[in-house]
Amino acid sequence: MKLRTKLTMFSILIIVLAVVICCALILSYVRNNELSDVTQTGIADFQSFSTAFQNKAGTEVPKEAIVRRSFLIGALRSVDGFEAFSLRQGDQYISNNTGFDIERFFADNESGSTEEETSVAHKILRVAGQDYFLAHAVIFLGSERYDLSFARNISAVTDEIVALAMTCAVVGLIITVLAAVAMWALVYRSMRPVNRLRSGAAELARGNYQSRIEIPGKNELSELAADFNAMADAVEANVDMLHEKTERQQAFINDLSHEMKTPITSILLSAETLLGRSVSQETLNRSLSRIYDQGKWLELLSQKLMTLVMLQGKLDLRQEHICDLFAAVKETTIDTLTEQGMSLETHCGAEIEWMDFVLMRSALVNLVMNARAASSAGEMIELRAHERVIEVIDHGAGIAPEEIARITEPFYRVDRSRSKKHGGAGLGLALVKRIVEAHEATLTIESVVSQGTRVLIAFRQPDCE
Repeated sequence: MKLRTKLTMFSILIIVLAVVICCALILSYVRNNELSDVTQTGIADFQSFSTAFQNKAGTEVPKEAIVRRSFLIGALRSVDGFEAFSLRQGDQYISNNTGFDIERFFADNESGSTEEETSVAHKILRVAGQDYFLAHAVIFLGSERYDLSFARNISAVTDEIVALAMTCAVVGLIITVLAAVAMWALVYRSMRPVNRLRSGAAELARGNYQSRIEIPGKNELSELAADFNAMADAVEANVDMLHEKTERQQAFINDLSHEMKTPITSILLSAETLLGRSVSQETLNRSLSRIYDQGKWLELLSQKLMTLVMLQGKLDLRQEHICDLFAAVKETTIDTLTEQGMSLETHCGAEIEWMDFVLMRSALVNLVMNARAASSAGEMIELRAHERVIEVIDHGAGIAPEEIARITEPFYRVDRSRSKKHGGAGLGLALVKRIVEAHEATLTIESVVSQGTRVLIAFRQPDCE
């Protein structure tokens, strides 16, 4: 059974109980009030009649039975209202105007035995389908004991009470029906926010983590909606964090794959030199040294990329010699440049800079290899350092102004045919930008189509103790 059905039924039950209790209290009050008035009036009329009758009869009652009977009947009928009274002595009625034996209803009452007995017994009973107020008292006329009884039909009063009860029942039923309809509408309206919460939970379960629930007002349901939205925010944040972590992992794989190509190419070229022909001991040592150097760089580079891309950690910057950095970059790229008839000229106008040597070497190698891809055979690439700025300059194809803002985006390539020819994947400049930002430096690209490109890395002094 649904909650709104339970709430409606429970509310209707409470309403029915309240209506029944209210009707019962009203009827009880009216009944008691009416019957109290009937009783008080009846007793007063009985006592008034009894006094008047006794005054009429006097204290001297004839001795002879026939005469006494006629005398008492005359005295009884001479008092107004005698039609509702009966007078009996012993088992014989002297006069009975009520039409039934009243005294039998008071047979269990204790009868008085002295002339001072004046107490009035009274009852309300239903006789022959009618409701009556009955009263009885023992009176003494002379030395004789008599039973004086009174019967008043109060069916009109009791019928009014019954009619009032029926009215209460009908009105109570109408109120119950109207209240039930109103309660159902109220519960249905009140449960609509719960349906929104259920729909929101279903959306969240389907993976729609942007779903939120708007419930106006300041009540328990709006607070519950706010808590639900807070939970959805937390879930969305956790999912975004997982997505971000997954993207960083994928970025690490892509960057590592991209960065591995340069040292692996150098290693393959050195190995090809050793395998292709007989070489001198000097060439052998140089090739083996290059293979070892590129292998070590590959190992360090993978670790640095893990720190940079996966962990997003702050780099451990050290003071490094710019000339040593340029020498390492030239050692890595010289074979590939020479093979394509290009040269790399270095101008080391600065001495020391705060940096991560391995990552900055990777960034400059990427820039040199990008310059190679934009240049033609016989052209020169320049690598310069001055006043805390490193420049990589080529005199190749250049980049259109509308392309410059996008070339640092992952997988974006200015000339796809040229990138395909040189094995580019569009990750080099994106990684360079990330490395430069990790050094809290700025990357600036200036280019003119058909004249060449100039890339500047400007350092800012980090807070180092």
